[in-house]
Amino acid sequence: MNTVKKALAALLCAAMTVSVIVFSPSAGAALYKTGDADGNCSVNAKDAFLMKKSVTDTAEITDGADVDRDGTVTARDVLYLKASFAGAINLSESFPEGYGWKGFTVAGRDISEYRIIVSDPDNPNMCFAAQEMQKYIKEGNGAALSVEHTLGATVPDNGGAIIFLTGDPSVYGTDGFTLSVTNGNLIIEAAAKRGSMYAVYALLEDYFGYRFYGYNDCELLRDSASDIPEGTIDTQIPTVNYRCNCIDPFSDSYVYSSDIKRKLSGCTSHPSMQNEKYGYGICRLFANAHSFDVFIPEVEYYKATEDPEFLETLTEEEIEAASRGITRCLSKEESFDICLNNMRKLLDSRIAAGGVIGNDITEISCSYSAYEKICTCRACNKVTNVEKSASGILVRFVNRIDNALREEYPGITVITNGYGTWRKPPQVSVLNPEVILLYCWGGCTAHDIGSGDCSGRVISGDLGSNTVEEKYFNQWQEHCSRMYIWYYPTNIYYLLCPQPNFFKIYNDFKFFTSHGVEGFYVVGTTGSSFEDLDAYLICDLMWDTGMSQEEFDRRTKEYLRFYYGYGWIYIYEYMQMLCEAGSLKGCVLNDYEQPFDIYSKEYFKDNFSRMTELFEKAMSEAVTPEQQSHVERLSVHMKFLGLSATYEESYVNGDEASRAEYAEMWSRVYDYINENSIRTTHDSKGISAPFTLDKSPMMTVYGIDGDRY
Repeated sequence: MNTVKKALAALLCAAMTVSVIVFSPSAGAALYKTGDADGNCSVNAKDAFLMKKSVTDTAEITDGADVDRDGTVTARDVLYLKASFAGAINLSESFPEGYGWKGFTVAGRDISEYRIIVSDPDNPNMCFAAQEMQKYIKEGNGAALSVEHTLGATVPDNGGAIIFLTGDPSVYGTDGFTLSVTNGNLIIEAAAKRGSMYAVYALLEDYFGYRFYGYNDCELLRDSASDIPEGTIDTQIPTVNYRCNCIDPFSDSYVYSSDIKRKLSGCTSHPSMQNEKYGYGICRLFANAHSFDVFIPEVEYYKATEDPEFLETLTEEEIEAASRGITRCLSKEESFDICLNNMRKLLDSRIAAGGVIGNDITEISCSYSAYEKICTCRACNKVTNVEKSASGILVRFVNRIDNALREEYPGITVITNGYGTWRKPPQVSVLNPEVILLYCWGGCTAHDIGSGDCSGRVISGDLGSNTVEEKYFNQWQEHCSRMYIWYYPTNIYYLLCPQPNFFKIYNDFKFFTSHGVEGFYVVGTTGSSFEDLDAYLICDLMWDTGMSQEEFDRRTKEYLRFYYGYGWIYIYEYMQMLCEAGSLKGCVLNDYEQPFDIYSKEYFKDNFSRMTELFEKAMSEAVTPEQQSHVERLSVHMKFLGLSATYEESYVNGDEASRAEYAEMWSRVYDYINENSIRTTHDSKGISAPFTLDKSPMMTVYGIDGDRY
């Protein structure tokens, strides 16, 4: 008799007298440590009391109350906990990870009894999906399933098959699928292009308990059972078609784990996604907001036709330098001819190299640069006066380009930008129905879009207020048929200062998709805070904005628990404090604001000791070296902001002990940032300025102090 049974034998009589009312905690891996019923990271008599109360009555408890991890909380769990108090059992030894786990099953049948059937061996994405299914079932369950490639295979009558079928494109588009279980067969009917691949990752996550957090970070949540029941019919078609997440410039080696597994489809800056086994991506040619730098460069006005290969001799930096600050006149016929000819050259070269429109050639950008000056010639002014916006001449120009390209290159999609000055929509002209407008949201990151919470005060020009952006957005919808959103969730210029937007992302994406947006281009850079969490959650929202707030919160907490351990609750409290500190400053302009324009300096000064305490508690609960490392890295931005806020009080005006403590902490943070090459801005790592205590950390790193408002 093992220790668990011995402990139970002594308490069995008591168990018989307790009525068993089952409470089902949330599915998935436990967010709280075993026995922690109240979610405070400690296990004591109060937890046993709450668990017993939940069995006989009602009480709010966490999934940590499910001691034996069988999916329910009963009197038996209470007895296990009491036995641990008496020293009869050790919870971590008696109930290790995976205790009671029954593995993967389909219709109650063990997955090891199944075989995988590929009905279209000529479809590289279907073949890749079958390999992924085989790989992760082997890793998670130990079962080595065979893969059969049989052209035109149909669903067998005797069950035991996982079969991939090609679905109707009018139903599934490029990415959708249906998972169903009939007569013991798991049927995956999916879009030919990418649906099979996405179906496998959805099955692994939604039914078998895998989580693909990003990069190569993956875990298997071991529930009591992972079954796909008979009669299951699960159809998933992504909320939006274009899903591009560029938070951090993922290198090619990361595409497999960061793009594919997160069900992304856009690959503007991810060239290795342009692979047939991944179903290609929505591949745009050239940068989103700067394509006129390439297609109508200033240098080509002087050498437009004399040397057709001249453009190819220039680097991107030379083109940008030559184009910066110029004024392109889109009313000139010469501008149209130069732009169209350069687009033709690019498309022809890609096609000659084996590219196919609709596969690795999908969209082509026709857009101004961010720093473009408005042309004020007579012809352009005439249009602007009619349109009441400089974007009117752009719309007319883009429509001409679109008409020409669609005739010569059927299937190509032209995309342009509502960016900077060109966010303000025209009053008359309308983009061609096939043209996509990529609207660059220049609003506030502190308030939910559509909430009405922004004051209407703009921070710079017409930027910084969702009130203004919503007006432009609504007007553009009357002047275009298709729209993507360019969304900034991070702070690329001050990466030691995250945006206070963790709890608004969900509502933002709900707003956009409820207004018919069909794609997202998400831009950001990873520093030392929550950018990777943002990336993970945004990927989920782009796939399914119909998920509940409860599910979104659950995924947030799962992510935090994986990276930081059971002390994630302290990290979560800190996130709430950050948002509170941000709310005191009002509207915030995406990623251009200085740190103490985003957060109240006084709030950080008053709460720095509490924030430090939260991270110390989180570190004490971190079990693995990886979790400890993640907590330490995350604390860097908190300490930087706190030290900057308390510089005057703790160092300049502090006593000897306070000054010494301050100097030691800032020295450790400074060294950690440099030793670990922490990004301080999107294009710089580490701190270039020498260490000093003669000025605040904020002044040392960014050359600023205080706030501007």
